[in-house]
Amino acid sequence: MRAPTTARWMNDDEWEIVTRVFTSDKLPYKQRIFVTDALGAYNAPFTIPTSLVSSLPAVLASGFGGGLIGGPAGAALAGMVGGAVSYILSAVNAGYLMNVGTAAQQNMATYDPDLLVHETAHVWQGRNSTFALTYTIESALNQCAGIAGGSGRGAAYAYTPGHAWSSYNPEQQAKIVEHWYAAGEPTSGALWPYVRDYVRRGIV
Repeated sequence: MRAPTTARWMNDDEWEIVTRVFTSDKLPYKQRIFVTDALGAYNAPFTIPTSLVSSLPAVLASGFGGGLIGGPAGAALAGMVGGAVSYILSAVNAGYLMNVGTAAQQNMATYDPDLLVHETAHVWQGRNSTFALTYTIESALNQCAGIAGGSGRGAAYAYTPGHAWSSYNPEQQAKIVEHWYAAGEPTSGALWPYVRDYVRRGIV
């Protein structure tokens, strides 16, 4: 885990990529997305919706929460949503914290554009959900289930194309969009209908 030491808005190159993938009208304003050098449990990137007044405490709480719940599953849950859940009653969802670590935080457009697309998929999920924290909680629960079942947190990301979009958990949806982008943004193939019919229409 890593607490944040710096934050910024997306740069123009990053914004060009994500608005090309998701379209700008299905994302919050650029000034509502903050990219930090924090990391969650297992030094994994994570993205959470938060209010401006609770941004820093939320990430700090997520970093310190791992020891409060026993076992690796507890650490994962605390690391990814501990801080966010503390602010579940925040009146205003003023933005999103995209926590990606020191190297990626410099410029994801050049360092790791696939990670940029994956984490922005979580911003997109929050923006297009009635309750912005839904994807965060579901993501953490699916990763914890994988850990508890012995298959690891990566099990939450595994998917088989061809199923209904709504049947995929938040990490599977984000991975589908990431894989579609990494394949060159094709307008054909098994993943394109998900982007065309759901992602670009804002249907979570």
